Amino acid sequence: MTKLETILEKIENKKITIAEWLLGFTGIILVRFIFESLSSSTNSGVIPSDIYTIIHTWLYFLVIALGLSLIVGYFTKKYSSILKIILFGLPIIWLGPIIDIVISLGKGYKIAYIQDTGNLLLRDFFTFFGPNFTNGATYGLRIEMAIILIGVGLYVWSLRKNIWQSVLAVIISYTFIFLSFVVPGLIYTLTHLSSPDGTVADVVRYIAKIIFESNIAHNTFRDGLSYVSLSRLAEMGFDKLLSQIFFISSVIFSGLLFWRIDSKKFLAVIKNSRPERAVFFLCLVGVGVVYAYARDLGRLSSLIDILSLVCLALAWTSAWMHAVHINDLEDVEIDKISNSKRPLVQGVISLDEVKNIGYIWLAVAFVGAWSAGFAPFYMILVFISASFIYSSKPLRLRVFPILSSFIISIACLVSVLAGFFFISLDKRMSAFPAFLSIGTLIIFTLIINIKDMKDAEGDKADDIQTLPTIFGENAGKAVGLCFALGVLLIPFFMSFYIFYITAIPIAIIGYRIISRKPFVEKNVFILGLVFLLSSLLLFGVLFWLAKTLI
Repeated sequence: MTKLETILEKIENKKITIAEWLLGFTGIILVRFIFESLSSSTNSGVIPSDIYTIIHTWLYFLVIALGLSLIVGYFTKKYSSILKIILFGLPIIWLGPIIDIVISLGKGYKIAYIQDTGNLLLRDFFTFFGPNFTNGATYGLRIEMAIILIGVGLYVWSLRKNIWQSVLAVIISYTFIFLSFVVPGLIYTLTHLSSPDGTVADVVRYIAKIIFESNIAHNTFRDGLSYVSLSRLAEMGFDKLLSQIFFISSVIFSGLLFWRIDSKKFLAVIKNSRPERAVFFLCLVGVGVVYAYARDLGRLSSLIDILSLVCLALAWTSAWMHAVHINDLEDVEIDKISNSKRPLVQGVISLDEVKNIGYIWLAVAFVGAWSAGFAPFYMILVFISASFIYSSKPLRLRVFPILSSFIISIACLVSVLAGFFFISLDKRMSAFPAFLSIGTLIIFTLIINIKDMKDAEGDKADDIQTLPTIFGENAGKAVGLCFALGVLLIPFFMSFYIFYITAIPIAIIGYRIISRKPFVEKNVFILGLVFLLSSLLLFGVLFWLAKTLI
């Protein structure tokens, strides 16, 4: 065994949690960030120490690390090992800017995305990033990437002893890195297929145009930034756009890696997601979006806006999954009685793994919400705070009747507000009616008691007071009445009384479903979805009639 193989074996045998991997990765990226700042100045000349650039850079390297893990893992079948090796080999990325500083005698070169288009992209691909060595893929950056690609080939060779597989792994890795490095030019080319050959100036103008015309602009910029130059605003918007692209890519790659590393645990996490409740919160975000659109406060005007909306949806799903993992950690004894199929109870996932997976969901929620905009980021902070004080010590407000439902109603309200202010050009809180905000809290404080029905036995054993444990045999009737009253209050607080056409039958059916034994929670969520869709259909018909008659 060679010395290199001994080192690789030691790295592969190290026990590294997901959280530890991310912390180590972040530390390496921040160091790289300093070196690149010294070597490569921004277009505006501003020190790139802002959160926009940091998150963009962090996500770019995360996508590269995850993508290479999938590629090399495909050839070696050692997905977990390659993640560790990439982490320990990642300081190689410090070399690029350092080499540039040395070669340029301290002046540095401009490291930037390649913004060539059309046929020039093919030229750049076959000439290892094109002819320009001082702007774009610099001398140092090419040396850095060449070392990485050589490392990929040697690692695959060390395990497979197959020259063709090693060469193919290098080619695919290079193609992946290249595509990641030409994103601006690629966007221009794919959106101008009839005339894909544009200049760098064309690419810059086009990217700036789609940013300023999209929701990225009003969700990223603030009135207080009016003194900032237009070029600096364009840089900030560009960081947000690329952050969205790389955020979505990193979520997909992470899911694929988790699946390849341990499909059993991956499926356990997915099955434990309580999909009906996840969809419930996503629907609330959607209600906020539709409400802002209906009030003509904003709209989705481009494909770029769809990216933002996907980031928002992923962030909210992740925030919900984080809440699930917090709840599972705190309710182990209750789940042994009421939810014996939970993965933590069954031992499919360990306590430490649940904690680490929870941290990952938390990170995804924060980064996704930040990529969507300032307002969604603030709202997700409130959502996560509410879920924490609901489930966790020292407060654990889940043990108090009514108050526990009120805490969840806060999470419901901020879900609606996140969707609303994501769309709305008017970012003042007064843009969303205060009467409706209070109404949302009251409505969901009543409705959300259905969550405690299936946990009644476990809650009773743990001395947790909820409506089902308080009312005992009459729990279904009590919770059913609360549900019916909450539904009937929706048209009142929305000041849209025609919704009683759908609210009244849903309230009656909901009461009968909830009060009937055995209680099936899924049926209530299906009924809620029917109410939402029928109400939206009713609103759409009325909206169309109003537009037509006017």
